Amino acid sequence: MTTPKVPTLSATSTETRRAAEAAAPDTADRLPAPPRPTRIAVEASGDGARFALLDQGLYLAPRPVAGGSAPGQRHLRVALIGIHMMLLGGDDVRIEIAVGAGVTLEVIEPAGMVAYDAEGRQSRWCLDAVLGEGAVLIWEGAAFVAAEGSNVLRETRVRMGPGARFLLRETLVLGRSGEAAGPLRSITRLSGPETDYLYEDLDLHGMRQRAVGILGGSKVMGSVTAAGWRPEPLSEECAGTSAPGARRFELAQPGAVTRALTGTAHAADRLLEPVYAQWKAGLLAGTDRNP
Repeated sequence: MTTPKVPTLSATSTETRRAAEAAAPDTADRLPAPPRPTRIAVEASGDGARFALLDQGLYLAPRPVAGGSAPGQRHLRVALIGIHMMLLGGDDVRIEIAVGAGVTLEVIEPAGMVAYDAEGRQSRWCLDAVLGEGAVLIWEGAAFVAAEGSNVLRETRVRMGPGARFLLRETLVLGRSGEAAGPLRSITRLSGPETDYLYEDLDLHGMRQRAVGILGGSKVMGSVTAAGWRPEPLSEECAGTSAPGARRFELAQPGAVTRALTGTAHAADRLLEPVYAQWKAGLLAGTDRNP
């Protein structure tokens, strides 16, 4: 009797999934299966760190990037590579990350993402991360564009253990060139052992996005967010590259948000790059450990 071959992760293609779905019994009361999430887990291994889990999801494939852990360092890097066109109406992109105690994980989005015209049908992008004691997660996000006709719920939820730190770079673009944006709701919740560092629910829908104190006449909102420590102000050599339009806000708990409202993603990047670079360098050097 021949034992059937078990498909490997790389073999779980779109065709394979569709064939499995077609073969499954069709019952009226069956709930739709949740989408396969992209899952990443890292842990300490001796004096270094290793990937305990790299699981390709329905939309994104995690790929290790060189330049991470060296002898005596617990630092890993991974890129998220798109394997399907997204975001379309009904898409549900889920990313689950676990960072073990004392390990640093750097996640890179090498390309931006567009939520396309779906005639108002909602799509979703969700990051759910858990950080162990003293762990560090650095998320270097690319531009996220909400095209006209899209309808997006974007969630970033991070649960942080004692001494854990999180650095997030994010750029939200409302509409492509010459068009308005579809509804975009962005929820960010960064939770510590005792309370939240940040809980922001930003509903950019219709005229709300143009309200005073939200975006006004701006089309792009770029942010660099730190939680778990309070970054030092920009050094003198970097301060000269800043310009009006970027503002720093201190969180009640250790942390800060620097935000830029601009007309283009390039302008936001220009304002925020020195901030992100210095905050990241401090994390990797281990110098930003103040409470």
